[in-house]
Amino acid sequence: MEIVDLVIEYPSGLSIIDRATYVADLQIVHPSMRVALILKDLGDTEAPPTAFASIDSVEVELASRLDGTFQVVGELAEQTPEQAGLVGMLLGHAWTKDQRQQFGRYAHTISAAAAIGAVGFWHSTHDWTAIACASLSMLVVLAVLLFYVGIHSMNGD
Repeated sequence: MEIVDLVIEYPSGLSIIDRATYVADLQIVHPSMRVALILKDLGDTEAPPTAFASIDSVEVELASRLDGTFQVVGELAEQTPEQAGLVGMLLGHAWTKDQRQQFGRYAHTISAAAAIGAVGFWHSTHDWTAIACASLSMLVVLAVLLFYVGIHSMNGD
């Protein structure tokens, strides 16, 4: 069982958006009791609705069943191994402009923190050992790298 986003649209313009339970073995979507009661009441006065669900980040069409549930129409696309896991979650989709700009701002903030840390480290270090030099170098490299990533993320549409 999996929780999915359910969108039900009537020809009159009424839209109902809710969460539902998806049973993958049966390919059936069970709406919540609240939505099932609303759909039953609207069935008397409205034309049949169209329903869609977002299952594994794929929007699929649903067919209404007599028992108040919905059947998935067609086949679900299988996820490729590259899209699974943490890497797929972070890099497997195209970011919106707002997401890219927020990530760029975050990278710039971390870049500033690394630069301030490098300056503070420079002023507070009395004995310059190899470890101290390596630590300062890493802070400077991180500041420059994160600054570049932030600029690149906020660049254009």
